[in-house]
Amino acid sequence: MPFLADTTIWTWAKRASCLRQKLYERVAAREVVTCVPVALEYLHGARNGIEYEEDLADLRLLEWLPVDHPTPDRALEVQRALAHTTHGAHRIPAIDYLVTAVAEAAGSDMVLWHVDRDLGRICDFIGHTHEHERLPRRP
Repeated sequence: MPFLADTTIWTWAKRASCLRQKLYERVAAREVVTCVPVALEYLHGARNGIEYEEDLADLRLLEWLPVDHPTPDRALEVQRALAHTTHGAHRIPAIDYLVTAVAEAAGSDMVLWHVDRDLGRICDFIGHTHEHERLPRRP
């Protein structure tokens, strides 16, 4: 089963050893893919050029899903639909809509793997498969 690992997975894997191990295992099994929106958001957090290049090298080992013409349109369509549900339901970061649209375009077997509740809300709304990683609470 392929997993599109969201930025939150990559970021939290640097802090939580249990998630880091799971990510490494899935990458080793060639189950993890990425896309330009995830890369842009994740690499935005690099502290300097060296860290940027190291993180980019990790991402380059993965298959990259395309962001083609219908994907941004679908992101906008979903945001619009959420805006018509309840007050403020659409107020989710724009990048989350794009990442979800990329996962959806890749097919029903592509699991969007994340820590972010907003991504879960979008996936639940459109009926796309996702795995919400729950991190252990700090003592």
